[in-house]
Formats: sequence, structure tokens, C-alpha cells
Amino acid sequence: MALVSPIEYAILKSAAQLKSLKEVAAEVGARPEDLMRYVESLRARGLLEVERKRVEAYELTEEGLRYAREGLPELALLRAAKCGDTCVVEAPDTPEGRIALTNLARLGLRPRGNKIEVSREELEGALKAVEERQRYLSAMASGASAPPDALQEFLRRKLVKKSERTEIYIKTLADISSLRVAQMKTVLTSEDLKSGAWREVVLKPIDVSVEIPPAPAPIPHFFQEFLNYVREVMVGLGFEEVRGPILEYEFWNFDALFQAQDHPAREVHDTFFVKWEGPMPDPPPEELMERVGREHEVGWGYKWSREKALGLVLRSQTTATTIRALAERGEGAYKVFSIGRVFRPEHIDAKHNVEFHQLDGIVVGPGLSFKHLLGQLEQIARALGMEEVRFKPAYFPFTSPSVEVYAKHPRLGWVEFGGAGIFRPEVTRPLGVERSRVLAWGWGLDRVAMILLGIDDIRDLFATDPEKLAEYYRRWSAFKRTVGSVGGRFTL
Repeated sequence: MALVSPIEYAILKSAAQLKSLKEVAAEVGARPEDLMRYVESLRARGLLEVERKRVEAYELTEEGLRYAREGLPELALLRAAKCGDTCVVEAPDTPEGRIALTNLARLGLRPRGNKIEVSREELEGALKAVEERQRYLSAMASGASAPPDALQEFLRRKLVKKSERTEIYIKTLADISSLRVAQMKTVLTSEDLKSGAWREVVLKPIDVSVEIPPAPAPIPHFFQEFLNYVREVMVGLGFEEVRGPILEYEFWNFDALFQAQDHPAREVHDTFFVKWEGPMPDPPPEELMERVGREHEVGWGYKWSREKALGLVLRSQTTATTIRALAERGEGAYKVFSIGRVFRPEHIDAKHNVEFHQLDGIVVGPGLSFKHLLGQLEQIARALGMEEVRFKPAYFPFTSPSVEVYAKHPRLGWVEFGGAGIFRPEVTRPLGVERSRVLAWGWGLDRVAMILLGIDDIRDLFATDPEKLAEYYRRWSAFKRTVGSVGGRFTL
């Protein structure tokens, strides 16, 4: 009579007929990944058949997720239609408006210019069709599927991307009635002995004769090597590295950067706030906080809160580290950089993660201009081996003028990987920097690595699969051999 644990018995009972592991997990009230250890144990004991199949999977793109939240552009137009003898649908002269008109034309509603005139019946028919597509899109955002015709339309509109994944199916090989269910453990605890629970426990046998599978030869992690490479490049360009804590005061992360205390980036959906019961880090100098507070009250017109400034967060930008260096060193001519992890509650997808690495840098000196900033960014990008980079005007609370920095990914196209600008006087003045100007930038190194190594998914930078690590290390080695020949093209 075979011994099985309660969870193993539940798996075997659920898989009497061939089922996917997802279905079994839903029936037993667990996550599929939490059942894998039991599935493998049952398979090794000959009680369970395990089959792996490659299946197609569909995932919403960033645009698809936005339309799932905000609604399809054609849906908004139809709902805003004005009806009399006929119904008039009018679209704004914007990219979204033109997209909406194109999609309505596919439903038979032909536009003239930026307007469509239809009967009430035609409008209601189109509205019903678009509302159905909206329901499918929203369902996919919640993890459900959609009919084939809807999936084809979403693929054509690049609202959905298709991929392949491995699906696990299992089927019970044992006679359920011949099994004995018992609480199984590999070791007894002192609590088991004290409470008498050991009487109800069956010790799980351990087969010491099983050979340990050979481990692959260790190789360095390619992404850690990449970060060290960036560090070497920055030092070679005459920068000095500075480091700072991950657990940071809001003052350094936001206030010292003239980021208003009611700015949206300081809400819980953009920042990880920390409840800390251990010893507090050394606070910023009191005099500096007073100067920064006065700058906020004059510049933003509100009562600055010292208490909020002393709240703790997981740093959302390594600018918190470079602004510390600027506060400590003040006036002069110098260049410093910082490389470190930052944390933001992002929606995880191919280009976003809740933690990533930033390269932050500042150049301090008299007479520096926006042209110097672009030249410095170009120099760093060329040194790292980037071939195509573009600058786009942007807005940030603590720099003016400002730019976003984009680079060409071999498959994902143009990807934003950084922002830059000249620190505003409201930032530098409280720090005692009034004669010099400060060029500043922050780059997402995870995206830079994706661009340079041709990696399509940011999550792969933390890969643990030996085969995938070996493949990316080969790419990294090839990149290092060719980086010296890269010329680089830059546009504004």
C-alpha cells in the first residue's frame, strides 16, 4: 500500500482523467508552481503520468493594457455620437482619432474627413460590436482568453502579442483505493515531540542511493559583468563612483530634488514606502532641510512638512545618491556617478520590473550648457557601444531644460532608457551651489543591457536557467569583442 500525503492524494484524485496542472491546482486550491514538488515526487514513484505540451499564449501589449483600462478609442467616439434624424460621429484630429476612424471603417462606417454619418440602427450595431471587443480586451487583462476572431483583430492592431509556453498535463496511474493517506515529514521537530503529533506522522523515506545530477560548469552572470563593464567605462571617462543606501529618506529621494510633496510620483502607486522599526539612518543636516523647505514653500506655494521629508522609502532613483554627493561637495568642478538598484511598483512586463538598476551621473562646473550635457551623454553612449541614440525634449520636476534618451533595440524598436537635464536653481541653491551649473542624468541600465545584447524581456536579466545563462553569456562575450568598433549615430 503506497503512502501519500493529503496534498498528494488530492492531486491524484483530481487527475483521475488527463488534466492540465492549472486545472488541478484550481481544484485543490493551490498555485501550480506550489504543486510541482509533489507532482515530481508522484511521477518518480510511478503514481502519476506527466506530459509537457507546447501551447500558444496571448498577452496584452502596453497599448492593449492601456485600452483595457481606458477603453478603445472607437468606443469613446461611438458613445459620444450626436443623434437626430441621423447620427454623427466626430473624431478629433489626433493619432487616437485617426485610429478610431480606421477601425470604424472596418465595421462599415465610412468616414468623410473626420466625421461619420449613419442611421441610429447602424450606430447601435457598431456600438454593440465594439463593446464586445472591449469586453474581450478587459477579460484578457484579467487573465481570461478571447475568441479566435477577436485575437486575430487584436494581433493585427498590435494590442496582443503571441508567444509559446510549456503547459503541464498530468494523469493518475495509481488505484486511488489502494493508497494510504498520512501526514508525511522528512524530519521531526521538537514541537512534534512535545505535542505528541509525532504519533500521527509518517517519516518520508529518503533514498540515499539516488545519484545527484551533474551540475553545469559555473560561468559568471552576464548581467553582473555588464554592470562592472559600465562602471569601468565611467571611471575611464574621468568619473568618480559614489554609493548610497537603498533605504532612503524621502528628503534625499524627492525633497532635495525640488519634487513637491504632493507630486504624483510620491503616491503609493509609484513609490515603496517603508515601515521601519529598527535604528533610523542619520538624518539630513537640519540647516539643509530648512533651506530646502523654504525653497519648496516659495517655489510651490505650500507649507512644507519636515515630518513627510523624514519618511522612509526604498529609493526610486539613484539621483538620491548623486544629490547627496552634490550636497557634501558643493561648488567646484567634478564628475561623479552611481550604479545601484532602485524600486518602483511597476506593472511587470517585457520592459518593466519592480526593481532595476540605474546609472546616475552629475557633472559640476562653471559655464556648463545644455550642449555640454548632450555631448556628455553622447560620449557615454559611444563608450558603452550604443549605435543609434535619439534625444527628445521632456519635462522633469528638477531639471530644465530636459531630454529623454532613446536607443534602437534590434527587435523592440526605439526604447526609452533614460532622462537628463540641467538641475534647476531651486535644486542647487539650497545646496550652496550658485556659481556652478550641474548636468544630471539617470539611465535604466537594465534596458541598456537589453539593447546592447539583443534581449527581448527585462526579466531575463535575472535568469537562473543554465542554458539561458550560457546563451546570454555568449552574447555578452561577443559584444565585448566588437564594442571597440562601434561608431554611433545621435539625433535630437
